[in-house]
Amino acid sequence: MCVGCRQRPQVSITSGIEEPEDCWVRVLLFGNLKECTLSSYSSLEIEDRETAGRVRFGTPYQTIPVHCEPEALWIGEHRFQNDVMIRTETPFVFELNGLPFRGHLQLVQNAEGGISAVNYVPLESYLCGVVPAEMQSYWEPEALKAQAVTCRTYSLYIKHRFGSGRRWDLRRTQANQVYQGLLAETAPTNKAVSETAGQVLVCPDAQGRWRLFPAYYSSVCGGHTENSRNVFGDIVRALGGVPCPYCRQTARSEFFFWTGVSFTRQALTEQLQQRYPVLIQLGEIQQVEPAQVSENGRVTSVRLTGAKGQIAFLRGEDFRLAADPSGQKLRSTIFTIRTTSQGFEFVDGRGFGHGVGLCQNGAQALAKQGKLYREITEYYYPGSRIVRLAEY
Repeated sequence: MCVGCRQRPQVSITSGIEEPEDCWVRVLLFGNLKECTLSSYSSLEIEDRETAGRVRFGTPYQTIPVHCEPEALWIGEHRFQNDVMIRTETPFVFELNGLPFRGHLQLVQNAEGGISAVNYVPLESYLCGVVPAEMQSYWEPEALKAQAVTCRTYSLYIKHRFGSGRRWDLRRTQANQVYQGLLAETAPTNKAVSETAGQVLVCPDAQGRWRLFPAYYSSVCGGHTENSRNVFGDIVRALGGVPCPYCRQTARSEFFFWTGVSFTRQALTEQLQQRYPVLIQLGEIQQVEPAQVSENGRVTSVRLTGAKGQIAFLRGEDFRLAADPSGQKLRSTIFTIRTTSQGFEFVDGRGFGHGVGLCQNGAQALAKQGKLYREITEYYYPGSRIVRLAEY
C-alpha cells in the first residue's frame, strides 16, 4: 500500500552516507514501540543481524507494518530475530511512523518486549536535523554556524563518552539535543552545517592535552553563563562562565525575566518522588530552600525537608527538571523561593535553561554586532579553539 498523496519534504543536500563510520552517530528515536510503520524513499534491504539473512523491499514509498512477538520481529510478512538493520539507498531517507529521517535504521527487541528504534546517520546529516530544532533558522548566519559547531562538538563528546556502553549514542530529545530529522531542515541551517563541516571545539584537559568537551548551550543565560561545576559537576576549563550582557538584547522579555510559578506541596512532592523514589522516605515535602547559590545568583543545590523532619538535597538543575519536566514554567534556577499556605512559589526568575556554555540569544546578539562564529564560540567557551576532525 502506498503512503498516498501526502507531500514529502524535498531532499536537497548530500546525505553524507559515505562519511567514515566514526563520523556517524546512533540516535534513539523511540525506546519501546509495540508496533510501527516503515517506508522509504528508495528500496530497502533488511538484514537479520543474528542469522545474516536478508530481505529486499523494492518498492519506494511502500508502507510496511512492523510489530513484535516474543523473540521475533515481523516486518511485513517476514519474520526476523530480535535485531535487524534496515539499509536505505539514494537518497538514503526512511520514514518511521510517517516521520522522515536520513541514514539507516536498526530495530531491536528490548527487555520490555517492545521495539527500540535507532537511527544510524552520518554526523553532518544528523546536525541538519538538530540545528534548526535548537536555534531559530532565520537567525544570523554566524549565530547558526556557532550553533552548528557547538552541536557537533557536543554530539561527538557524548558519543565517545557514553556510546560504547549502549546500543545508541544520543537521544533525540532535550535529554541530549532535539533532533527532528528531515522535517526540520531549512536552507539557512543546512548551509551553516555545510560551511562548518568537520569543525569541533577542543580545550585543554587537566594534563594540558587538547580534547573534546561537553559543549553545553542554553537559550538565555540571564546575564552571566554558569560554571559547569556548579550545574553538572564537570570541571572543564572552557565552561567556567562569562559575563553576558547580550542575551537581554534579543531574548523575549518573558524568557529573560519570569515569575509566579507555583506548586502545591502535594504536586511538588509527587513530581520529585516520581523522578527520585529515594525521596519517598521524606513524606510530603514541607520546606524547599536554597542550600547553595552561585555568585551569579543561580540556585545550585536545594534543601528539601519532609513531614517526618528528614532532609535531602538535590542539585539545582535536577530539582528544576524534576519539578517541571517540560522546563517551560520553571525556566531556570535563578529564582527566589517563597513558602505559601498551599505550597511554594518561585519568583524573581531570570533566564531560560541551565545557563552553561553558549548562550544562544547572546550568540544572536553578538552575530548582529558583526562577530564571526569563531569569535562567538571563543567568547562563550574561553580557552577553547576550533579544529577540524581530521586534525584532531
